[in-house]
Amino acid sequence: MLVGMNGIAVWIMASAHDAWLLVPLLASAIALSFAAERFAPYAPEWNRSRDDAGRDAVHAAVNEAANGMSIAATPLLATAIGIGGSWPHDWPFAAQVLLAVFVLDAGITLAHWLSHRWELLWRFHAVHHSVERMYGLNGLMKHPVHQSIEMLAGATPLVLAGMPFNVAAALGFCTAIQLLLQHSNVDYELGVFERWIAGNRVHRFHHVREPGAGDVNFGLFTTIWDRLLGTMVYVPGRIFCSDELGLAGRRDYPRAWLDQMLEPFRRAGSLVVEAQRADIVSTAGIAEGAMPSSRRNVRAR
Repeated sequence: MLVGMNGIAVWIMASAHDAWLLVPLLASAIALSFAAERFAPYAPEWNRSRDDAGRDAVHAAVNEAANGMSIAATPLLATAIGIGGSWPHDWPFAAQVLLAVFVLDAGITLAHWLSHRWELLWRFHAVHHSVERMYGLNGLMKHPVHQSIEMLAGATPLVLAGMPFNVAAALGFCTAIQLLLQHSNVDYELGVFERWIAGNRVHRFHHVREPGAGDVNFGLFTTIWDRLLGTMVYVPGRIFCSDELGLAGRRDYPRAWLDQMLEPFRRAGSLVVEAQRADIVSTAGIAEGAMPSSRRNVRAR
């Protein structure tokens, strides 16, 4: 997947072939990923049909469509902004794609890291953490708002530098492949690259349900930025099961796609009500001569 599928995609775009050829190539990669999950599963029970398959397919369709539109808009944005002289057009095409991967990875990692620390971002990111099994489609199980924030953080420097369309298309394909690999239910090994590439063995630590335990391994492509942030965690041989995955304290988190789209906004309303109640209680306590208690931080996690 990393060398073969990505290599073909880079060759297609470097040869000035039409980007639409990446569509059947991605479909082949998805089929290969699903087949591998059947032949070499990490957790066989994660392959069993559940009521989340249809929902995850909708997540994938919506978010991939959004990715496609973002890639198509890249040259328009670069032209509108009027900046593009700093892109290394004279580099070999593969090197340009690698540069784009590292820049995108840095921005997405930072946005991802902030999403575990900033309440507003967490409400949208929580959709992704509600999964209770890990398989290929989980990578695209995101709220569109949060996916847009991550892509904005990662792609803005590239657009400002004048990243050309063919590089953007190859980058979009590499991102889709990485999301497949990172969440895949395949028992694969990366050997000496295990601690440097953000594969599924590393990423499973990020989906642990225990409060605070999942605040690690935020990188999409690599663990380089996690190492700089001090959030890289990897224990060889660690085994994960469904009971360890999901959202802490939110067994009631919505499962249907539309409900998950609306949940961040509903949660925002409930937090406002809760804060208002805290103010009323605090005011009442002062009126009765009680010592005012310090205001607690209200979090949705």
